[in-house]
Amino acid sequence: MAVVKMNKIAVIGLDRQKESIMSGLMDFGAVELSDQKSRLPGSELESLLAPDEVGKRAAELDAEIARAESALNFLEKYDPAREPLFRTRRRVSAAAAEKIRASLSEGKEKTDRITELEERLRQANEEMNRLRQQEALIRPWIGYATPLEMVSTPKAIIHEGVVPAAVDINGLLSELEDFGGIVAKLINSDRELYYIAFICLKSLEEQILDTLKQKGFSEVYFTGLKGTAADNLRRLSEEMKAVREKINSIEQEAADTAFMRQDIEAYRDILAIEADKEKIRSRLLKTRETFYLEGWIPERLNGKASELLERLGCCYTFAPPQEDEEVPVLLENKNFFVPFEAITEMYSLPDYRGFDPTGIFALFYAVFFGIMLSDAGYGVIMAAACFAVLKKFNLEGMTRKMITLFFYCGISTIIWGALFGGVFGDFIQVFARVAFGKEVVIDPLWFNPLDDPMKMLIFSLALGIIHLFIGMGIKAYMQIKDGHWFDAVCDEGFWYLTITGLIALLGGESLSPALPQIGKWVAVVGAAGLLLTGGRDKKGFGKITGGLSNLYNITSYLSDILSYARLLALGLATGVIAQVVNTMGSLFGGGVMGIIVLIVVFIFGHTLNFGINALGAFIHSSRLQYVEFFGKFYEDGGEPFDPFRKKTKYIRIEQEEEQK
Repeated sequence: MAVVKMNKIAVIGLDRQKESIMSGLMDFGAVELSDQKSRLPGSELESLLAPDEVGKRAAELDAEIARAESALNFLEKYDPAREPLFRTRRRVSAAAAEKIRASLSEGKEKTDRITELEERLRQANEEMNRLRQQEALIRPWIGYATPLEMVSTPKAIIHEGVVPAAVDINGLLSELEDFGGIVAKLINSDRELYYIAFICLKSLEEQILDTLKQKGFSEVYFTGLKGTAADNLRRLSEEMKAVREKINSIEQEAADTAFMRQDIEAYRDILAIEADKEKIRSRLLKTRETFYLEGWIPERLNGKASELLERLGCCYTFAPPQEDEEVPVLLENKNFFVPFEAITEMYSLPDYRGFDPTGIFALFYAVFFGIMLSDAGYGVIMAAACFAVLKKFNLEGMTRKMITLFFYCGISTIIWGALFGGVFGDFIQVFARVAFGKEVVIDPLWFNPLDDPMKMLIFSLALGIIHLFIGMGIKAYMQIKDGHWFDAVCDEGFWYLTITGLIALLGGESLSPALPQIGKWVAVVGAAGLLLTGGRDKKGFGKITGGLSNLYNITSYLSDILSYARLLALGLATGVIAQVVNTMGSLFGGGVMGIIVLIVVFIFGHTLNFGINALGAFIHSSRLQYVEFFGKFYEDGGEPFDPFRKKTKYIRIEQEEEQK
């Protein structure tokens, strides 16, 4: 459990060998390359060195990658294969990857074909939308017998339009007829509009339109259409049928070409590798004949890096980081603790010179989760589901860490469920009573928190105190490591005395009558130490106020300890809701119907209870680490180690070294 020690690596190589060197470093996959451009301005080397610019090739590769992604998104809709629950990278041999790289034109041809299909489908859909819009425009006029291209006669003019349904249409038509020289007709109506057409003398047009506009009249235009509305609807129907057949044909062709998906995925990833090589050049410095790079490498890999660089004919050096340098952070933990790195990473990586707490809080996290969920039945479901996922899918990265984490939490839930006697609440007892009319007793291995909540509360607070004390111990360790042993005594040692003394004073009598008295004096010594040393870094009156302020922090420590009462609260919530669900399911009594109702309520109720309380256990277990535990010592702000490696989305090249 530690932050991996890093070394700075500097490499000088011949420019003609740059491609092979960059490929070698990418395959090595354990060097984070630093951007060197910021070092040039004002440097004495500025006249000799220049950044290696990213050329047109990188932009071309990015554009082609975007095209391949678009083709894949298009094919995804027509691929008959079901999408897996977890998408994983497909394993590809190094030889196969090299073959793909050597024949990129084939991938481009397949991408071109899918892109062309996508464009044809887009155009066909646009045409269908255009026809549908025309149909929607014309359909209300199906009873209109006048050719739509007719707009006027030598002395008269024709208009079509709509008025809101709120208008008194009969009154409007009567008002229009009063003008004389007009024939107006109601063609159709719906819930929102009246569709009207009229022919009038040209001399009356302006007056009639003014009257209609006062009623909310909007003119309808049939530009480019010939024949009656019925004629146009028949034509549109035929055209839409033809376009629909065209769309179906294109979609069938897309389904028939879905087998190309894997080839395009591999093509896209090989392009991404080549694009990364091109882009990384912007982080290098060069002269006419040479190039220079700097980066970070895990110290333990110096030997392997040396072998590689000597084989490539480079000059190189390794050096420890300077005090003021920002160093990328890589966590390294033993197998069991690796999944719990996900919790640390979700919060923030520790500072490079800080402390990685993953290996310490991992056990606490699993224990807290198990206590909060505390039902063996739920634990079995969680552990079994996570185990099945881990076996079925070749998961990587954060996803693998989280699923493995939940597997461990499921095991913990089984253990604590057995200790507390919870198996889907009291379902076994209820089922035995409903189905067989018999009373079954299942005793917990330890005790039932529902029967003895005070015991559970004391246990929860005791766990919390241990958890906090470990966090304080880590802080003291970090201070002593940095040479500040006196600060460790004053800031942590006196708090140990104060809190321990108060615990003995308040609750020690149950163990020994002498403990409260001993605890009182231990607490007094601790409080006096806090009061006298709390303002040691201040001057004058600040030494007194600093001590008082330090001592006042006792309220913060008490609040932190009480926060662990959530172990009791969530554990009880899981058990109580489970029992309520079982009770509701048993209300129909025995018999076949009673058993059916019990099972239905069981499935629905326990699924809901499991989901809500599993989420609560995850959130509150994380909170106890982030707020109470990390708050005692954690120095965050580390930037993750991001090595130059083959970063692929769909394929994993088998010979790629997965270095940390």
